[in-house]
Amino acid sequence: MLAIFIYLFKNNRLKILVSISLLFFFNTYFSQKASLFENVTESEGLPSNYIFCAAEDQNSTLWLGTDKGLITYQDGKWFALDVDTGMPGNYINKMIADNKKGLLLHISELGLYYFNTDTKTLMKRYNEIDNERFVDIKQANKNHNFIIVKTVTPNDNKSKYYAFDRNKIYNLTKLIYNNNQNSLALENGLVISDLNIFQPKNKLVFQDYLYEQNTFGVIRKKNNIAIDTLSEENGLASNYISDIIKRNNGDIFITTLGGGISILKKNNPKISFLNKTISVRDAFYVDKKKYILSDGYLYILKDNKIEKKHFLRKDALSFFISGNELIIGSFEGLHFYSLEPELRLLRTYPITTGISKIIKKDNKIIFSTYGNGIKVLENNKLKTYLNKYFNNIENMFESPKGYIITSYEYGACLLDKNFKVLNYLNKEKGLESNFVTYAYNDADSTYIGTKKGVTVFYKDATIYKFSSNKDFGGNIVRYIFRDKKNKIWILTDKYLYRKYKNSYQPLGSLRLTDDTKDRVLDGVYSPNENELLIITKSKFSIFNLDKVIPNKNSYPVILEKIILEGNIINPRNNIKFTDSDKNIYFIFKSVDKEIFSKSRLFYKINKDPWKPFTQPRSLKFYHLERGYYTLQIKSINDDGYENYLQKPIKFKVIGPFYIRWWFILLSGVIASFLIYNYVNERNKRKYVKRLNDLRVKHQIENERKRISRDLHDNIGAYVTSLISKIDSLKAVPSNNSSEVSYNDVRLDAEHILALLRQTIYVLGNKETNIIALYDNFKAYALKFLQTDNIRIIFEENIENNKKLDPTTSSGIFRIMQEALQNIHKHAGATKVEINVVSKQKMVIFIKDNGKGFNQNELKTGYGLKNMKERAMEIGFKFNIYSDNTGTTIELLEI
Repeated sequence: MLAIFIYLFKNNRLKILVSISLLFFFNTYFSQKASLFENVTESEGLPSNYIFCAAEDQNSTLWLGTDKGLITYQDGKWFALDVDTGMPGNYINKMIADNKKGLLLHISELGLYYFNTDTKTLMKRYNEIDNERFVDIKQANKNHNFIIVKTVTPNDNKSKYYAFDRNKIYNLTKLIYNNNQNSLALENGLVISDLNIFQPKNKLVFQDYLYEQNTFGVIRKKNNIAIDTLSEENGLASNYISDIIKRNNGDIFITTLGGGISILKKNNPKISFLNKTISVRDAFYVDKKKYILSDGYLYILKDNKIEKKHFLRKDALSFFISGNELIIGSFEGLHFYSLEPELRLLRTYPITTGISKIIKKDNKIIFSTYGNGIKVLENNKLKTYLNKYFNNIENMFESPKGYIITSYEYGACLLDKNFKVLNYLNKEKGLESNFVTYAYNDADSTYIGTKKGVTVFYKDATIYKFSSNKDFGGNIVRYIFRDKKNKIWILTDKYLYRKYKNSYQPLGSLRLTDDTKDRVLDGVYSPNENELLIITKSKFSIFNLDKVIPNKNSYPVILEKIILEGNIINPRNNIKFTDSDKNIYFIFKSVDKEIFSKSRLFYKINKDPWKPFTQPRSLKFYHLERGYYTLQIKSINDDGYENYLQKPIKFKVIGPFYIRWWFILLSGVIASFLIYNYVNERNKRKYVKRLNDLRVKHQIENERKRISRDLHDNIGAYVTSLISKIDSLKAVPSNNSSEVSYNDVRLDAEHILALLRQTIYVLGNKETNIIALYDNFKAYALKFLQTDNIRIIFEENIENNKKLDPTTSSGIFRIMQEALQNIHKHAGATKVEINVVSKQKMVIFIKDNGKGFNQNELKTGYGLKNMKERAMEIGFKFNIYSDNTGTTIELLEI
């Protein structure tokens, strides 16, 4: 391949072609045009360089439609919504904000959707245009409540138009096109737009210039005269422009296909020259030209372009320009050049040490060295000035009293005009570090910049300290100057600060570097142009300080939600937590609306000092002490301006339920009730015990009386009869017959035995049931009435065979027994019916067909009285009914 190239190069045409190409290359390279744009690409974290459309929503948040989803910027970083986060597709090819709740956007091949920017969710898909080919969406120009959607029918390629109502987001309304008036109207005839909205909008006014898009980029015009063309050649991200929007803050955003975003800023504009730089030695403004010595090259900037670039020597350390004379300091000495008509080396003054700084005053050349102090060259004679603190000098600066020399090891020395030490400053005397990078002196104040901040001395006393750990963003102070409006500025390796009262305001919105790896290396100020030249590792940038305006637009803090243990709490209610709650989150909406803005959030609890958030937009609390709290939130933007949460959040932290007043009161009431109940129950038990004891005694006495009655009424009667019959048998001679037989005596004895057995049975059974009691009574009745020629009929209906205690069963048995004895003695009956019914209650009927009695004339005898008393004692009611047909006894459970 190399041989072929050499052969072809011999051809004259190829020589000419190559020469022209090289000429064009070097002309382009050494006449590099300035860029007016700030570009944002994938190198700065943009998820995609292919951007189809852009829109700004009602919250001033920028949204980008790309091939990698819907993109926005929040919390200091880019955020993409794509298929992995719930979007139906990634290609967002058209988009427009409704300035109310969200965006109307079209996803390629998937349809038209409404996207809620607050909740970051798709709310609606519009099926009305599924069978049509989507074309475009534009804002109506007759009625701003509507957005117009344009489609085309596939068959006849006929255009159709639909209206999207901002107040009714869930429907598209078909529009009527009037060809004569070129207008679009609703069905009621209301005209809401004309078709001019779909004409290409390729013109935009920005800062007295007309920007007009064409195929080569953007033409910039003034007074209708073309000034230049903004293209890739002078900084435009790409000539393939997809969209141009003017944001609410006045900035112009140009989105491209493949190049990312190019931004024209209303405030803080800059002119940049892309140039990779390793080490910047020095920079000067001379006669509206800017001179930069970097990496052995001398760059000359004029009229917004790099006019020339000269290679001097690799070890070029410092330089000074006086008229047409250029003086270069190196490790080999001083080198004198002429600048015009062309750069030419005139002579060299050899010096065996490196030269760090050159100052020319009158006919004297004053220069500092690495290791050999300060030297003065005058009339070709060289003088050396050493001092006792350090002679390895990194830099030298002029001051009203003389000079300031600095070191990376020992601090700084203030010298008079004869190079005598006026004051020595180091860390022990107030510097943040002995690594001094810059010094500035005016009147009685001295500013010493180090790699850890700035110390300000006033008449040799420290008055201010601005540490990089607290006040500064960045580590190294690069440049300090006072502008023509008498304001002090400090440039660090990251930010530019402007003095405001007794503090320094950062101009974070002034984008000095392109990415996190880029750093500011040097700066130089020109009071005539009021311009600041800033040199970074990637570019040279020029800022007009008249147009550097701090961003005062600090967006208010808005509470988004409160989460407790994973559950969302309504902030409108009284907010309460407990001191045992572990996961309390206060989450706020993003306050960063501008690209690369990095606002900081701070919080304050009651009277505590302000503290920074540890997370971008959330605060976490756990195990708070009990009490009332007021939570205040504020945001501070890149330029130091503050905004506050409109209404502080008030909440209460309470302890566990067992220490709350209501629980203590309730516990006291319950304890008092329990104590009262216990005491009352105890007294009640004592009382019941006494009653039971009395009842037992009473029952024992009653049982004694009952047994006494039984013995008297039953056994006593039979024993008396038995004795009487025995006496009758004794009185009758043995050979004579008697009315009383031995069978009668035996029968009485059997009756006595049966009664005794029955009494023993009743007293011996602790518990029985109705059937057992009834069976026992049937056996007794049959035995008792067997000699009286009385027929007994038993009937029963026992559904509930309930259990009976001894007292109850004994009482029932005795009442039934007494009834049979009365029938035996007094009724003269031939039939007795005994019926027992047990369902919910127990009822016993004993009926005879005897002679009965008159209840009105009957005096209650001892037997009936006993029966009623027994019934009452066991919880039964005793009734007796009698007439001349017989008597009925009813025993009814109460």
